[in-house]
Amino acid sequence: MTTNDESARTARKGPSGTPRRSERTCAGCGKHAAADELVRVVHDPSSGEVAVDLASSGFGRGAHVHPSPDCVVKALKGGLARVFKAKVEGDAAAIGEQIVRAADRRIEGLLTGARRAGQLAVGADVVAEALKDRRAHLVVVARDAAAATKVPAIEQAIASGNAVALGDKQRLGSLMSGRGEVAVIAVLHAGVAAAVGQTYRMSGPFRSAVSNAAPSGAAGTESLDVRSEEAWSSSEVR
Repeated sequence: MTTNDESARTARKGPSGTPRRSERTCAGCGKHAAADELVRVVHDPSSGEVAVDLASSGFGRGAHVHPSPDCVVKALKGGLARVFKAKVEGDAAAIGEQIVRAADRRIEGLLTGARRAGQLAVGADVVAEALKDRRAHLVVVARDAAAATKVPAIEQAIASGNAVALGDKQRLGSLMSGRGEVAVIAVLHAGVAAAVGQTYRMSGPFRSAVSNAAPSGAAGTESLDVRSEEAWSSSEVR
């Protein structure tokens, strides 16, 4: 299969006969990594601007960069220009914001799909039961849901790195087909939970910077505000 992306490596068979993940080269540090561990960006030749393609849609020629502010800065200083063989215009803070917003959209899409498939538990009591029964693979808590974080089972999920903070109760409620305010959700499907966790980790290094740059109360920034998250969220989602 052909690709438009720079430095793509063909997957080879591993020792057990299973295919290895394809690798890409970070345009910032120059190191190789699995494609799903890097952020894909595409280039607009007419303007020179780059845009984040977190969904890896395959549209246009792409480059990859580690989800690290340092790698993004290095890539903008010359790595992306070498990949695209053209002038590149971009701002590290703006790309970080794009990564966070794209991650939130992807997570919301994953949660919506899981809801339709009946793979979510919604509400503190139901989530607590799912955690006790070991049916919950990941917990999603609204950032303004302080009371939910005190439920023992949910508190333990947070402490063990099995929870992420996303949006507010009104936003989570809208994802649950307009159920009003929803404080906490548990993902019951292992694959969906893994995808949500990976997407969240990828955007994590940029969330504080985006929150600090956003005006207080600015429209559309509620899902980016991590100040309340820092009071309860574990340092690493596993």
